[in-house]
Amino acid sequence: MVHEGDLADRGELVATLHANTTLKGREVGEARVWPVHRLTYLMAEFATGLAPGWEAGVHLPVMRSGVDGPSSNNGAWGGSAIMFRLKHIREAGRWFYGFNTEYDINARRYVNEPRSAEFRGIVGYDAERFRLTANPHLIWGWGRSGTERSPDLNLDLKALYKAGERLAWGIEAYTDGGKVNRLRPGEGDRTVYLVTEFETALGAVHLGIGQGFKETPERYLLKGVWSASF
Repeated sequence: MVHEGDLADRGELVATLHANTTLKGREVGEARVWPVHRLTYLMAEFATGLAPGWEAGVHLPVMRSGVDGPSSNNGAWGGSAIMFRLKHIREAGRWFYGFNTEYDINARRYVNEPRSAEFRGIVGYDAERFRLTANPHLIWGWGRSGTERSPDLNLDLKALYKAGERLAWGIEAYTDGGKVNRLRPGEGDRTVYLVTEFETALGAVHLGIGQGFKETPERYLLKGVWSASF
């Protein structure tokens, strides 16, 4: 997900359920990481406001394997990680800006690095009929021998058209710029989603259909997000 300017109020609990599935993708995983072909992710997220402009959250993802292989069994479930995050947002007129920091403890079926951290910049413009958001972010992984220390530099983008008070649609792009000490702009993973967002009596819903380009292991994807406040 692209991080935008939304925050939980102090004392408010926001519960979110993420679901992603890869309809078609690479059928061979790296080392002990499960292959992405027909892989499904489910993630529960809980966030609460700490003070004006500040939010803390925890993510609890699990995954379901879609193929048989050396490190996976078709239909098997397993935990992915536990993720802790802290988000800060400020507003200046229609502009919003801030950051999200995250620390992850990962299972080997999810990624090769047992631990990882992320620093994500957030900047956007929220107009009456559209909203634009950019997330440049750095990701560090460590805990495995031979892991390169230089972080990955990625850029996520989102453009949303507001068709009404409760309905919007648009596009998201997720890009991989490579290692900071060895950037490869235009050569890394590229994933583009067509998305829609709408409000219901039971909470907010986000749906997307995506395609991977370049070296992206995931070729065709579906995702859905539901969130509600308490």
